[in-house]
Amino acid sequence: MSDKLFAEVQAGASLKKTETQDKSGPVIDNEVKLKKNDRGSFLKEVESGAELKHAETNDKSGPTISGDTKVGQNNHGNLFSEIKAKGKE
Repeated sequence: MSDKLFAEVQAGASLKKTETQDKSGPVIDNEVKLKKNDRGSFLKEVESGAELKHAETNDKSGPTISGDTKVGQNNHGNLFSEIKAKGKE
């Protein structure tokens, strides 16, 4: 079985001829005309900055805990002691 498979692999496979259609380039119509861009004035405009308005934010990312909430004492120490005592019985 493996000799037959090895012989088939060595013989190779006959492949059909294909034609590649490369569509990776940009599609630009013939009617489109490119003109020179004035980078200097554009860069000056970017460097001059923009006038921004002040933005108010309402940060709701924190938890909402009311002021009268009380946190009780943690009794895990007593629980572990009780479990340890029951385990020794």
